[in-house]
Amino acid sequence: MAFRFVLGRAGSGKTTFCLNEIKQRLMEKPEGRPLIWLVPEQATFQAEYALVSAPELGGTLRAQVLSFRRLAWRVMQEVGGTARLPIDETGKKLLLHRVIHRNKDRLRRFQASADQMGFLDNLNQLFSEFKRYCVTSEGLSRFYSERFGSLSASGGSLEDKLHDLQLIYGDFEMELSKLYLDGEDYLTLLAKQLGESDYVHDAECWVDGFHGFTPQEFAVLEQLAQRARNVTLTLCLDRPYLNGEGLYELDLFHPTARTMLELQERLRQQAVDVAEHIVLSDSPPARFGDNPMLAYLEAHWGDRVKKPFTDKGEVNGGSSVRISAAVSRRAEVEGLARDIVKLVRDGGLRWRDISVSVRSVEAYGDLLAGTFRDYGIPHFFDQKRSVMHHPVVELIRSALETVLNYWKYDAVFRCVKTGLFLPFAEERDPQGGKLRIDRLAMDQLENYVLAFGIQGSKWTDPKDWTYSNRTNLEQDEAEARAADEAFLTKINACRRAVAEPLMELQNKLREKTTVQDRVRAVYELLIRLQVPERLEAWSQASLRCGEPEKAREHAQVWERIMDVFDQLAELMGEQSTSLDLFAELIQTGFESIKLGLVPPTLDQVLIGSMDRTRSGRVKHMFVLGVNEGVMPAKITESGVLTEAERERLGSAGLQTAEGSRRRLLDESFLIYCAFCTPSDGLWLSYPLADEEGKSLLPSDVIRQIKRLFPHTRERLLFNDPASDASSGEQLEYVAHSDKALSLLVVQLKQWMQGSPMSGVWWSVYNWFARQPEFGWKLSRMIQSLLYTNKAPALSDPTSRQLYGEHIETSVSRMERFVACPFSQFASHGLRLKERRIFRLEAPDVGQLFHAALSKFAEQVEMEGVDWGALTARESEERAALVVDALAPKLQGEILLSSKRYLYIARKLKQVISRAALMLGEHAKRGQFRPIGLEIGFGNGQPIPPLIYELNNGVRMELRGRIDRIDRADTEQGTLLRVIDYKSSAKMLNMAEVYYGLSLQMLTYLDVILTHAPIWLGKEAEPAGVLYFHVHNPILNAKNGLTVEQIDKELKKRFKMKGLLKADPEVIGLMDSSLIGASGHSELLPAALKTDGSFYKTSSVASEAQWNTVRGYVRRTIREIGTSMTDGRIDIEPYRMGQSIACTNCSYRSVCQFDTQLEGNDYKVLPPIGKDLVWELMEKQAEPKRRGSVSGFRPAASRILPLAALEIAASTEDESDALTEDELNSTSGRKENDGGET
Repeated sequence: MAFRFVLGRAGSGKTTFCLNEIKQRLMEKPEGRPLIWLVPEQATFQAEYALVSAPELGGTLRAQVLSFRRLAWRVMQEVGGTARLPIDETGKKLLLHRVIHRNKDRLRRFQASADQMGFLDNLNQLFSEFKRYCVTSEGLSRFYSERFGSLSASGGSLEDKLHDLQLIYGDFEMELSKLYLDGEDYLTLLAKQLGESDYVHDAECWVDGFHGFTPQEFAVLEQLAQRARNVTLTLCLDRPYLNGEGLYELDLFHPTARTMLELQERLRQQAVDVAEHIVLSDSPPARFGDNPMLAYLEAHWGDRVKKPFTDKGEVNGGSSVRISAAVSRRAEVEGLARDIVKLVRDGGLRWRDISVSVRSVEAYGDLLAGTFRDYGIPHFFDQKRSVMHHPVVELIRSALETVLNYWKYDAVFRCVKTGLFLPFAEERDPQGGKLRIDRLAMDQLENYVLAFGIQGSKWTDPKDWTYSNRTNLEQDEAEARAADEAFLTKINACRRAVAEPLMELQNKLREKTTVQDRVRAVYELLIRLQVPERLEAWSQASLRCGEPEKAREHAQVWERIMDVFDQLAELMGEQSTSLDLFAELIQTGFESIKLGLVPPTLDQVLIGSMDRTRSGRVKHMFVLGVNEGVMPAKITESGVLTEAERERLGSAGLQTAEGSRRRLLDESFLIYCAFCTPSDGLWLSYPLADEEGKSLLPSDVIRQIKRLFPHTRERLLFNDPASDASSGEQLEYVAHSDKALSLLVVQLKQWMQGSPMSGVWWSVYNWFARQPEFGWKLSRMIQSLLYTNKAPALSDPTSRQLYGEHIETSVSRMERFVACPFSQFASHGLRLKERRIFRLEAPDVGQLFHAALSKFAEQVEMEGVDWGALTARESEERAALVVDALAPKLQGEILLSSKRYLYIARKLKQVISRAALMLGEHAKRGQFRPIGLEIGFGNGQPIPPLIYELNNGVRMELRGRIDRIDRADTEQGTLLRVIDYKSSAKMLNMAEVYYGLSLQMLTYLDVILTHAPIWLGKEAEPAGVLYFHVHNPILNAKNGLTVEQIDKELKKRFKMKGLLKADPEVIGLMDSSLIGASGHSELLPAALKTDGSFYKTSSVASEAQWNTVRGYVRRTIREIGTSMTDGRIDIEPYRMGQSIACTNCSYRSVCQFDTQLEGNDYKVLPPIGKDLVWELMEKQAEPKRRGSVSGFRPAASRILPLAALEIAASTEDESDALTEDELNSTSGRKENDGGET
């Protein structure tokens, strides 16, 4: 029995030495004792491939590539030891949970952590470490007993930890020994059983690819050396290290030198013969024979003082070591992909000749996967896959969360979006008709649930959902339900498809409390949803789509989930737990599942982490993310034991894994091994900024490389080629057809903006133009360059199809068109709506205010009560009754849905009560009384519509609903006024009237005056239009207020805004305090002087002005209607002062309005004073002759319009034209790029 060390620096041919000896043995004697090639787990695939692909070997049964664990399993199959059940990480955590709870009362330090899954993870990792370092439970207990006194002097923390650890570890090991076999015990059993193994006896063994060993692995090597014919161990070392030789801790080869010294001492103690060391000392190493730069890097990486490389031939011929800085990680990965494509396309390489190394695969994984797909680069990630993203795992987690969190929206629809509640095969409803439940139907269900705030018991209630999509509180209940019947049928079908399986799960989970029964309940849910059949179908579909990795993932996940269930049932089956803990145990089990996938093809780029992946023979390696704090890695403390506690344990004689300090020192060796992996080229890169734009610094590794190779030019990688880049640099971006086409579009756009474009990209353009398969793509992309964010007018056929020859519309739609034509088109033409969410918003409150005050007034009138005589208490009682009656009708009973909304309802009652009191004050002081509340006008309404015959032949009817119409009768005739309830402060801005932004109130007044003979039986005159702000103001006063002051302040806050008739008698009919008196009204926007005239601050209009504004409004509406029905849909929001149309617009994501885009400018409306507005209106609507209003006729032809509204049929007379100054002062102008007008 002999042991042999084969030593050599990186690239010296140690693996080749082993492979050649194995091949030589096979060629000499194809049959014989086993030849065992022992390599790290992650290197087994490459080693097997190297062995079976040797051309001189036709195949072999004698040689085997094994890892330590595979060797252990092979020996146990021969000798025994496989009778016990293997237990994985999930099972160990479950067992630990049981052990900790059993000993909870005896614990000193970890009692409070007993139910924390994170603590179980850390504890499991520590016990695995104990086993790798041959710390048995008996040994730990003995150590604690013997060392108790010495450790107590260092404080109580470590003492208490050791007490708990030896208690838990001992009980844990006892439980394991009864039935289970821990994977961490494999090597311990292997060391014990090697002496009995005939397989290993007289075998030859080569141990290759290791840098260090755990005590467990050292023990196996000792036994292997005594049992096998000979054992060869390769180590990456610059020279032999002899027993007793001291080590310098900063030595580059410290990890492997320490391994050699320790193993030599162990072999000496076991009296194993150690043959003369074989040192592979070729200079340069075999791997770098044709590459002086990489050979120099290997030879001098460990030098404290870096001497520059001076080989002129290599410098002039091109660099084998390249450094790239990138503006972002995306630019870094894009540059990497281009370089890989170029190496394969122009350098004659295979994909398998290239590998990518990162310090952490997680940091770059998604970016690499997406970019490599875009560039058509086949790749494989050398890491085990988590299953937390898999739909079946997500279904189980979210189903348990649904039950735990009382059917909250998020949990339920996480279940739904797995797709596992959709019918797997065609299903029919009980009535025999086809029931189509697809993703669209489930999306509609989600919208419905969001709109009505459905959660909790509403899901489990056996009654069908009947929440109406009503948007009007005045709509009839039966009518609303009839309209929704078909929709609700589908919604309830979808609801049952989701709720019934989850309700069955909920009932079973609540009926049974043992882990076994609850696992069975979850399993039955999966069977009910046909999950095994679906996984098989998904796997087959992935294979058909050329995605073998996904297919294998679907194939493995069911088995692994069942493993978790089995271990839960076996280890905790009869134990009762809370549902929260059960869900957490399931979560922990799933987090432990890691799928090991075999590379789907041999020719692909390998992506792996620097500390784990063994790349094998590659010609080029790309190392990404060479940043400070990443390479070398920042080693952080974690786990049950701190760094200081490990050091104290080590000094006391208990060996554990290396601390963070030693691991940090060993980082240099890991970097050396990675950099010396490729034979032809090393590519280093680092980003200058992260995803948030924060700057990142290059690692000291970059500075060391630059000191070794000062001639190496660092290139800068951009997302797009720089405008001043050379033709060669531009050409580097032409690496893949689809990506080149995308970059070509960017170049063309910059060229159109005035930047020069390289001839390279014109050549690219010509190439694409000549390719039939790319011609249409190029055409589409060029069209995108010529795109301007403008909406052309609809064609006449489209406009007629959309609007027809007869259109019913509202004044608010007219106002929206003026604010922005596209907004009107999106809302009324396309009928786009935002997703409804179950929350109380301003429109809902406004709707409630309108309906409540209307009901309040109706009840007062029906009961014959004097509104002005109501007391505050009576007002409160009536307001409460009205709101209580309306609350069930408002947005799915939102005001009754929670205590928060019940509180809001109480506050709304106070608002209505306060507003009603102030309206009572108006009734007390005035002669006007309500004659119409929430009264509609239009076809089928109490008041006929206004009808316009537009210039384009379309017949337009105005319809709407007026909050309140008041009437007062005098000797001179009947006066009418309109009151509009507003939930926010509002005033009538005459400039907005002039521009067409505020037409509603004046149009409403025009409607009731025009049709007064129909619904009143007599003509009427305008008294005014008023806005009433419905609110409950908060009064603040430092020294307090008297009752009189409070009353005065409240009236001031409730003072109505609007426009009134400039007649003191009319004002007196509204506020008796101004009859025969002067002063400011507390209720109205009017103030009288002693001579009976009005102050300038009064918002009043003479009879002539009322006629003018009515005529102007009609003309404006006709013009707006004509433009709208002509198909104008310009993206042209207005801007007037600080007010812009986009502020509360829901369609910005649709129109994409952006002032940075050419042609996207605001329609600027300059603010103008009230006097100028009247002057301009009079010029544009001056009466010419008696007759009908231009383009307008009443609903009934027998009703003549008011004589005061007679306007000339033609407005194109030169006498009507404004001067140039007037036009400049009033017309909408566009903003230039600088925002100036």
